[in-house]
Amino acid sequence: MANITKKTSIIALILLLIIGLSSVLIYRLSSSQETKTVNVTKAVKVELIESSLPKTSDIALATDSRSQTLLAQLYEGLYVFTSGTSVRRGLAQDMTVSKDRLTYTIQLKQTKNAKGQPITAQQFVDSFRRVAANKTNSPYGFLFEVFENGRAVNDGKIKPERLGVKAKGRDQLVITLNQPVSNLKELLAMSVFYPQPESKKWEELVGNGAFMLEEMSKSGYTLKKNNQYHQQNVVTVGKIESHIIPDHQTQWSSYEKSKAAVLPLQESVETQANQVSRPTYQKKRSGVFYIAFNQKNDVFREVTLRKRIARALTEKESVQLPLGYAGIPTNRFVVTDTNVLMSESVQKEQKKSEKRNKQRIEMLNFDDPQAKRIGEQLETYLEKQIPEIDIVLKPVAIEEKITKEQTSQYAMTLTGWMPDYPGPLAYLNQFVSDNPLNSVKYQSKIYDQTIEKARQEREIKRKQALYHQAEDRLIHQDAVVVPLYQTTEKLYVSDTIQGIEVPIYGPEYLLRSMKILK
Repeated sequence: MANITKKTSIIALILLLIIGLSSVLIYRLSSSQETKTVNVTKAVKVELIESSLPKTSDIALATDSRSQTLLAQLYEGLYVFTSGTSVRRGLAQDMTVSKDRLTYTIQLKQTKNAKGQPITAQQFVDSFRRVAANKTNSPYGFLFEVFENGRAVNDGKIKPERLGVKAKGRDQLVITLNQPVSNLKELLAMSVFYPQPESKKWEELVGNGAFMLEEMSKSGYTLKKNNQYHQQNVVTVGKIESHIIPDHQTQWSSYEKSKAAVLPLQESVETQANQVSRPTYQKKRSGVFYIAFNQKNDVFREVTLRKRIARALTEKESVQLPLGYAGIPTNRFVVTDTNVLMSESVQKEQKKSEKRNKQRIEMLNFDDPQAKRIGEQLETYLEKQIPEIDIVLKPVAIEEKITKEQTSQYAMTLTGWMPDYPGPLAYLNQFVSDNPLNSVKYQSKIYDQTIEKARQEREIKRKQALYHQAEDRLIHQDAVVVPLYQTTEKLYVSDTIQGIEVPIYGPEYLLRSMKILK
C-alpha cells in the first residue's frame, strides 16, 4: 500500500528518536484537609507536568505517544495492554475461535459510556470500518489487512461495509480474517481499535474508559473519574490535572521543589549524573537500536566483513556502550517477547601476519549527544577488534538521515526501529526483498519464503518457530543487522505510588489502577 510505506517508516524512526523526550511528566499528590484516607476517590488528586499536549483526539490519526496515552485513559477496547507485553480483557467477556482460526466471535461485557449509553457491538463495527476506509487515510489502516477484504477496503477498491467484521445482536462481535493471526488480542488492544465510530474534538469525546475529559486548554488538561466505567471500583484517583512545561530543566526544577511522586527521566547521557542516585523504575519499550549494513555497498556486498563486525559485537558487556537511560543490551532484533535468541558460537579469528590496507567505512548516525557517544564508542571498539577498518562517523539531522537510509546512501548506519503494531512481523517484514522499507537492499529467497510460510501457518508454535528462523538468518547467517539494545524509559517512583501500568506497546502509562498509599 502506497500510503503506509514511507509514512510509517518516518513515524517509526521519529518515535524511536524522541521516545522519552515527548512526554515528561510529574505526578503530584494532594488531598483535602478534611479527608485522612485514600478510600474516598474525590479526595485524591494527581497533578501531571508534561512536555507537550496530545496532537489529535481521532484514534485513526493518533500516531504520537501523547495522543495515544490520553486516549487510553478515556477509552477501553476489547483488550487492554498491561505492564510488559501481556494484555487483559477489556470489553471482551469471552472469545471463541473457529477450527480454521479465521473466525473470532467475541462476547462483549454489558458496559456503558461516560453518558450512561450502552456500548454495543455495532459501535465497534462502525469504528473499525471508519478507520479501515480509504478516505480516512489512517496511517494505521494497514492493520486491518488481516481482516477479510481488509486490504481492498483500505485501498478503496471496495466499500468499508465489506470489511470482515459484523455485529451479531447487541453484544456479539464477529471478526473474519483472511489469514491466521497469532497475536489478535494484542492487535485489538491498540488505540486504533477503540470504539470511536466518529471523530470529535477532545471536549466532545464520550469515552468508556476509567476517566473522562473535563477540560482541555493550551496549558494542559483535566480528567475526572468516569463513574460509568465498568470497573470503577479499581479507580481510586478522582481527578488528574496536567500542566505543560516544555523545558526539561524547568520540569526538573519543578520536580525538585515539589512533593512529586513520579518523574520520567529524559533519555540523555547529560542528565544522568545528577539523577542516577535517585530510585528509578525501568520501563521497556518495543523499539530496538541496531547497526544495519547496506547490501549494495561495495564493502558489505559480501557477508565476510558483516559477520566479523557482528561477531565483534556479540558480547555486549565488552563493548560497554554509554547507554545512559536509553536502553538495555539485547541480541534480539524482535523484542516483543521474552524468548532468548541463542547466540551462535563466536570463533576466534586467526591473526595473520600480512598487513592489510585499511578500509574506510562511513557510519551514518543521529545528530544528538546520546547517539554520538554511542557511535564514538562503537568506532573505538570496532577499530580495535578489526584493525584493518577505519570507521568515519557521519552524524546528520533526523530528516537527512531518514532520506539517506531510504535511498540507501550509506555504508553502515546506527539506526532504530519502533514498530507500529505488536508481533514479530512488525520487525521482520521490512527485510522482505520487495518491501519498500527494505533500505538495506537485502535479497534472500530463503528469508522471503520463511516469512511467507510464517504468514500462512495456522499453528501458533510453528508460526513462532518460523519467525525465529527468519530472525536468526537476519542476524547470524546473513549478518544483515546487529542488534545493540532495546529502548527503555526510567521513572522516579515514590513509595507512595502503586499500580501504574507501563505497557511496552501503545500508551506510555495507564492510570486506571494507580493507588496512593498513606
